[in-house]
Amino acid sequence: MIQRIQTVYLLLVAILSFTGLLSQIGTYTLGEEVVATFSNFTFTSYGPCATYQSAGPYALGVLLLMVIFLSIVSIMLFRKRMRQLRLCIFSSILLVGYIVVYALFAYFYKENLDQVVSASGETAFRLRFVTVFPVLSLILNTMAIHGIRKDEALVRSLDRLR
Repeated sequence: MIQRIQTVYLLLVAILSFTGLLSQIGTYTLGEEVVATFSNFTFTSYGPCATYQSAGPYALGVLLLMVIFLSIVSIMLFRKRMRQLRLCIFSSILLVGYIVVYALFAYFYKENLDQVVSASGETAFRLRFVTVFPVLSLILNTMAIHGIRKDEALVRSLDRLR
């Protein structure tokens, strides 16, 4: 199980996703002052934007939890390569969805904060380092898919020789 490279890739996807799940993924600033923070489950505003309250971006957290779950299940399905392949492809689709939903949340929160502080200026959105993790997870997932396909081709070629 662990000797296969795709297992290492999937384990890294789960670790990166878990780290990203617990981290702050963006901040909004007005000049040099931080007016809001953004994570996978919460959006908190303070300072001049404290009047703006919004529901948390729970969809982001749920998508990352699903990616973590699918990665761990894929690791356990090392003998059923085709099922493992399907789960990895679905996990990749979820990661692309996460990136799109993240961009939408960041844009809409920025627009709403700009309306609240329209007299003071415009807010700026600053990405955190952990926002790269879903992209890295997507790349690692793609590498795992490639490894699973290689294993399946090897097994099928050995079946032909028998």
